Amino acid sequence: MIKVNKKINLHQLDQELNGKGLVATNNENNEIVEIGLADNNDATEAQLQSAIAAHVAIDEAEAKATARATILNRLGLTAEEAALLLS
Repeated sequence: MIKVNKKINLHQLDQELNGKGLVATNNENNEIVEIGLADNNDATEAQLQSAIAAHVAIDEAEAKATARATILNRLGLTAEEAALLLS
């Protein structure tokens, strides 16, 4: 396991490495503090270390919210109006 001290998006990091699975240990705040290779992952610890060093976590929830807001703006709708249309 490799100790980390920066924000990690585990799914994103897995895809950046090789998509074969990672495991993580979280602290009491549910932040990732250690990352390791899953049993079936044939990457090396050195490759994982390099991937972690290059990793810049994307907040997927924020990215989706921004994409939704962009679409609504393009359509000229508010979030409330879109919710009404979908209900």
